[in-house]
Amino acid sequence: MGSSEAGLFYSTWGTGVHGSYFYTNEILFGGDIASGDSSTTSSGAGTSIKSESTIQTFNAFGRYYLRDIGITDGLFGQAGLAFRNWSGKGSIIEDSTKAKLASIKMNWSPLVLVSGVGWHKVWGFGMSTSISFNASAGGSRTVEYTENMLRFGDTLKNNLEEKTDFPNNLVIYIGYSF
Repeated sequence: MGSSEAGLFYSTWGTGVHGSYFYTNEILFGGDIASGDSSTTSSGAGTSIKSESTIQTFNAFGRYYLRDIGITDGLFGQAGLAFRNWSGKGSIIEDSTKAKLASIKMNWSPLVLVSGVGWHKVWGFGMSTSISFNASAGGSRTVEYTENMLRFGDTLKNNLEEKTDFPNNLVIYIGYSF
């Protein structure tokens, strides 16, 4: 087949650019770069919680299209490696004195295996769209708690760690095939 494509995507792990090459009609090699930043502020009973996270990911993958089935022309399975530069931090601050009651710092391991499934369509006029769902495996995360005047209970730690674990990635892509 020998065609290429490039485009933009939105995903759970951020927005980015994607490029790929059809090696054969069934095999595609690709890569993408995504980044995303977020910051949140919330207030409670005399305290404020401020948090920031930065996610930058490079993903290299191969896809195999299930074209032999016929009715699922664009259905594919995907596997690859994601190289991550993810970090996050947060603080709990007393509103009246501006004293830092507690803080948290998170770092994720830089390398994970990524696999998933999706659907991809190249339209007759060159536009290309896809949607895929991927899961990561093999990564870890370190969480560093600093307790100044406030202790993190086990329930709060478990809740926080569950909400900051991003093992899955939904990707919506639009591009152009050439």
